[in-house]
Amino acid sequence: MANEKISTLEEAFILSEIAAGAGAMMLANGAETYRVEDTAEIILRSNNLIKDVDVFATFNVIIISFSYKGQVHTNVRRVKARSNNLYYVDKLNTFSREFSLGKYSLDQAIEELDKIKKSEGTSRNLKILGATLAAGAFSLLIGAGIKEVIFSFLVGFLGYVFSLFLENNKLSYFVVHFLYGLLISSLTLIIDSLIPISVNVVIISSLMAFLPGIMITNAVRDLMSGDALSGMTGASLAILISIALALGVAMPLGLFGFLKLWDMQ
Repeated sequence: MANEKISTLEEAFILSEIAAGAGAMMLANGAETYRVEDTAEIILRSNNLIKDVDVFATFNVIIISFSYKGQVHTNVRRVKARSNNLYYVDKLNTFSREFSLGKYSLDQAIEELDKIKKSEGTSRNLKILGATLAAGAFSLLIGAGIKEVIFSFLVGFLGYVFSLFLENNKLSYFVVHFLYGLLISSLTLIIDSLIPISVNVVIISSLMAFLPGIMITNAVRDLMSGDALSGMTGASLAILISIALALGVAMPLGLFGFLKLWDMQ
């Protein structure tokens, strides 16, 4: 089990792979920097022969270092793509606690990590349902009428399905959010040309699923705990996402406004 003594350098290396793999997977799914570091440390410190444990995580890199019988070992993992999926964060957080209590051997831990990585997580249909409900429910909070609520559901649904299609094609986060804003704005204007509605309410409500709320919250949390690099990176990324959404929304609105002025002349 995990709390049994490690007898070889190879086993110490496997332990570092488990810690680095769990930490990298948490980073990839939007976990806070302090949580990533804590998880990796819990796994490494589960064995008494592992000394001088240091874990350093930034927005997209985790570095772990420890000594085993006087030999220093380092492991580095880079995370190239990030998302927000608290299902995996919760699973990995639980895994690290169970591992430290001796529930898994090294081989079993690797298998469990692989199982977590391959698990479906939150289903596609549930994500779409959540985004659709968020759009419609938020419209109620800002005083929407029945027409705006219905079309917020519709536009939110179509927009989120479109965004999943873009993500499956491996487009960058900036392009995905820009095109999402572009589609939301265009759909709303088309609907407004057929059935007069409050354009602002429908657009704002439909954007709710893509606003970087978790990202900016984690960035502030990292800054307050002294992780300046991760905090500034997260805040910068949240600002870029907001800019992409704003540009996407503004282009159809600006073009539509220009065409109306042209017709009036």
